[in-house]
Amino acid sequence: MSVGVVIVTHGKTGESLLDEAAFILGEIPSNIFAVAFNQAGGVNSSLGLISSSIQQADSGDGVLVLTDLIGASPCNQVADMLDEFHAVMVTGANLSMLICACNYRSNTLEMVVRKVVQSGKRSVKIFQK
Repeated sequence: MSVGVVIVTHGKTGESLLDEAAFILGEIPSNIFAVAFNQAGGVNSSLGLISSSIQQADSGDGVLVLTDLIGASPCNQVADMLDEFHAVMVTGANLSMLICACNYRSNTLEMVVRKVVQSGKRSVKIFQK
């Protein structure tokens, strides 16, 4: 068993992150899903997709839900439904965080969350001349 991962982002950002992670890792492990949050399609349809993706991703060890922007609709909708699942949400999703999640999925949900947050923090740097 392993921790599932669901990426909930505006548009197809999550799908793009999955594609890039697959390129780097050679494949994307099972139980990882991307949900394109689309307010134009109606919030209820997005809620159903998020809920079913979390259910599918959970093999018994919980689910890490990555969202793009704190305070934005995808984040707010996931936050409202977290009580229904054995899941933890981390905002500010980036490629480093997703690759880290893929690499540490065999650990506990709590460990995966800590590693993903550390990876996200380490991946943000300022470079200038």
